[in-house]
Amino acid sequence: MGRVNEEHVGVDSALVSEATAVDDEMFAVLADRYRRFTLYALLQFEQLSLEELADVVAGWTHSADWHAVTADEREKVWLVLHHTHVPKLEAAGYVTYDRDRDELSLETVPAALYDLVVYARRHEGENRFGDAESSGKTGGDRGSDAQSGTNDGDTETDKSAGADESGPDGTNAGEES
Repeated sequence: MGRVNEEHVGVDSALVSEATAVDDEMFAVLADRYRRFTLYALLQFEQLSLEELADVVAGWTHSADWHAVTADEREKVWLVLHHTHVPKLEAAGYVTYDRDRDELSLETVPAALYDLVVYARRHEGENRFGDAESSGKTGGDRGSDAQSGTNDGDTETDKSAGADESGPDGTNAGEES
């Protein structure tokens, strides 16, 4: 798996296939933020219940509002994930949802989709919290700022520590610099 091993350092090669062609389906999947946030979460945590996913997605969706997500908002996110977005991701072959065990997991994704998701995740936070110029960040510099929190380089977040605290760009919105 040359492409995966050479260009995707640190990536579980079982999650990334050799396919590199970008097709319309990939862009259709990434066009909705709930589907993007689902892919971001599954790349980070590998497996989540639908309720855990709804907590994470609701938190990321409302992170710019700077208020606690209400039970009603979380319920709305759960419903739209359950009835719309998870089925679309399943139909595309990117996730598997075991309804009996309530486990959502990432399937092996094409390398091109993985690259697009990583790119989108990195830039999602810049668009939600200000562009690179206004936030003092340039290129790959993910330094700290008052709104997006800090990123000390540790991209692994322990599920038990509160999955919904990490924003879609991998930073913790609640941390102060």
